[in-house]
Amino acid sequence: MRPGGSARGPTSGSDILKGALRNVRARRDRTGYGGAIASKSTKEAPVACPEFVVRRETISAYFHPPLPSSTFHDFVGKGKIIPMKGIRGFYLLNASLRRLGLREVAELPAGPTERSLEDIIRLGFSLIDPLAFPPPSWLLTVETIDMKDADHARRIADQHREAVDALDNVYLKIAYQGGVLDAQVMAEGEQAWLE
Repeated sequence: MRPGGSARGPTSGSDILKGALRNVRARRDRTGYGGAIASKSTKEAPVACPEFVVRRETISAYFHPPLPSSTFHDFVGKGKIIPMKGIRGFYLLNASLRRLGLREVAELPAGPTERSLEDIIRLGFSLIDPLAFPPPSWLLTVETIDMKDADHARRIADQHREAVDALDNVYLKIAYQGGVLDAQVMAEGEQAWLE
């Protein structure tokens, strides 16, 4: 005799289904678990954090050192970092952090961002002549500038204003700025080499 069947003949599909339902009901009665309908948990659900749509740099900043571009895009390809649909270059922060095994954040980090000396030099030169030296692009995305960075940019502008104003050709002015930036890169390289 087959399980759930009868001694009279072959088992039909409805007989098997009825036998399975009897087994589920018996298990539910013994354990208090009803199968498809789960009982309410006594644990409170975790508080959901809001979702933020951010650029690559924000997600990379959660790692030390920050993620290289190639590694970041490998994570995007593997589905660990989730791109925002419809907006190119933006990603879902909390969903990506969750998939990477990191804690979600309730709010974006609001600490002041530290500007490189190149950024400050470019800002200083834009104070000298905004037509020859357009303001740096990061000024478009910030709400406030740290006073320390603004004072530093003003001092750089004061230091180089006389030499730049003495140049009559815009190409010479741009070349002068390039020389100052190159000198800064060389000085930083020397400093790193000495350490």
